[in-house]
Amino acid sequence: MNLESKPNTWYSCMLTPRTEVPSELPSEQKLPSEELPSAEEILRHLAPRWLASTYATKKLSCEMVETAADLATLQREDLRELGFSMVEAAKVITWAQVIKRPDCPAPAEEGQPNLVRLSSDVPVSPWPEMSRCREVKTAKSSPSTSPWAESKAEELRLDEIEGQVDFWVSCFASGMTCTPALSTSDALPQEDVRENILEAFFDCTPERIREVFISMDTDSDGHVTVEELRVGLERCGITGFDNETLAKVFEHVTGTGRKLHLQAFETILCRLRLASLLMRPWRAKSLSVMDFDSSRVSDFEVTSDNMCQFFFGHRLCTSERHSLIGASPKCAANIVSLSSVFGAKDLVRWVHMASFDIHLLFALTVKYTLHPLSVEDVIEQCQTKIDRLGGHYFLTIELLTLVDGDTSKGLHPVRVRGQHVAAFCSGPPQLDTLITVAQADRKFTEEWPGGAPQVEVAGSWVPRMQQRLRAARSRLRERRADSLLYALVDLCADELVAVTRAFFARLTWLEEDLRIRGNRSLLDLGEVSLAQLQLAIVARRLRSLQRVVRRASEYQELHTTGSADYWRDCAEHLEEAYEDTLQMKERCDALKSAHEAVIERGQAEELQMQHDEQAAQAKKMNIMLFFLTVGSTIFTPVTFMSSVYGMNFENTAGTPTIPFLLEEEGYTYFWYGVLVYFTLAISFVVFVYHRFNQTTKRTKRNGNDRCLPCGCCNI
Repeated sequence: MNLESKPNTWYSCMLTPRTEVPSELPSEQKLPSEELPSAEEILRHLAPRWLASTYATKKLSCEMVETAADLATLQREDLRELGFSMVEAAKVITWAQVIKRPDCPAPAEEGQPNLVRLSSDVPVSPWPEMSRCREVKTAKSSPSTSPWAESKAEELRLDEIEGQVDFWVSCFASGMTCTPALSTSDALPQEDVRENILEAFFDCTPERIREVFISMDTDSDGHVTVEELRVGLERCGITGFDNETLAKVFEHVTGTGRKLHLQAFETILCRLRLASLLMRPWRAKSLSVMDFDSSRVSDFEVTSDNMCQFFFGHRLCTSERHSLIGASPKCAANIVSLSSVFGAKDLVRWVHMASFDIHLLFALTVKYTLHPLSVEDVIEQCQTKIDRLGGHYFLTIELLTLVDGDTSKGLHPVRVRGQHVAAFCSGPPQLDTLITVAQADRKFTEEWPGGAPQVEVAGSWVPRMQQRLRAARSRLRERRADSLLYALVDLCADELVAVTRAFFARLTWLEEDLRIRGNRSLLDLGEVSLAQLQLAIVARRLRSLQRVVRRASEYQELHTTGSADYWRDCAEHLEEAYEDTLQMKERCDALKSAHEAVIERGQAEELQMQHDEQAAQAKKMNIMLFFLTVGSTIFTPVTFMSSVYGMNFENTAGTPTIPFLLEEEGYTYFWYGVLVYFTLAISFVVFVYHRFNQTTKRTKRNGNDRCLPCGCCNI
């Protein structure tokens, strides 16, 4: 039996433990010795330091770990017992996940085709750098080639076809009318986005493509004809193709096979969908891309000039891909090179959408096969969450950003804007792509107490992350997209912490102003009450992000570079900020109570001043009445005497009858009497006045001795 008649034989041997492989195989079924790499060849790339030790070969021999299949079955605990370090064990486990990926043609059930395309724009082959492979003896080479190598060659051929922008755009323009329900405006659709748009037109996930392919493969042979292709495209919303254009696409993609398999159907569907989206005017500089590895970083803006090249093309350059296509298939099957997993050519890509564009989001959905549920959450701006949907980790953050720059002194009220950040991180084993979408929080104006300021502020996390990647000795460039995702969460957490610190500085300034100026303080109870409500929103968003970080720390696949400790540290910082927020809410209550106490004390002082003023006026009036009374009392007898002697009473003889009236010195005697009277009266009044004052002072002094030391009697 020829090896080519069983396309999954090599892959089955790679993943089957040695104890399950029959010891005796027919001569036509036995794999050549150079078809199956040895464990030492794999470890020479993965763990050279461990392999160089004296006991390495002996341990492998004792544990019967001889081939790559044996090494792929080992667990993390087994590797630790063998003496592997944490980094070496992680590399071995990552390598095992790579060869077990659905990219390799694993055995499938009867009638169930396999979808072996990747969601990333990196070429599918897990070993693209074949220039380092050992030479193969061509003189005695078998005429049969490995099915795995043939599958990789087919994938690389499809990658080349996918990058032919002019072909796909011309086919779409000449022979198809696509997506009639979509408009060219940037307005968000009001109807059910997921049901009517995403799942109907832009669901390019492997599950959906496999479902459509099975439904149109009527004879269940794993291949479809031109008519079956038309039915499948119409089911995905691509209608209006004329027969000539459809036959041209079919012939170009299938090549000499004349039958369309699952991978080729995915190529046609995704490229035609991208062509339908990209033939429209695009907003300038709304999408930025950064490709980096440990040694270099390159960034560019996606504009209308390079839009098609970005969405249709792949990450590696054409010359590298041609060198891989020209490599010997047997060399590709024999040598397992890890340069694409840990080498310089395996670039990590960060795609950032700075201004939201729904059609651009749809194009990213098709290119990277994003899940419709996650894209719907981006459009509808769901709450802070993290989840794994399809082959991506999906993260959303309700971010708060300070409007004013310097808020450390707390001189002005805190002004905040809301931002919604979404991130798609490609899952293991590649972890090579991060897509971020930043947009203004549409619900923030309604949710934020006091209303949002009418100013657009971009979050500081984007330039800070770009600065980290461009640094000369960037640790972030040495890691994968999971570390980039952590950096995003960490920077967003820093912005939330900055908001809490701004509120802390403002409350501290208000407390100090109240303490120094008292009731003349600039403190406004309305501002304090509003800050308390705003702190409740900040606390809720901190708690949501804290739950996301804790859940992310539980995803072991996101910790390829030992980032679990970093996630836990971020969770601790968020916990501290959350507790500070709760404490500041209590400070708002205390500040309002202190302000009310100061106001009450000021009112009491004002009332006391009014009372003292009234008492002083009453005392002044009493003194005036006292002197008037004394004067009236003193002059009353004199007035009486003068009035009596002023009467003209006479007898019958005409002589005055009033005594002393006819005396020669009578007038002088009158004034002598008046002077004596005034002297006695004034002396008596002075004596009584001094005696009254002494009694009053003694009474007041005795009253102060009996009064409590409250200070109210000293005013």
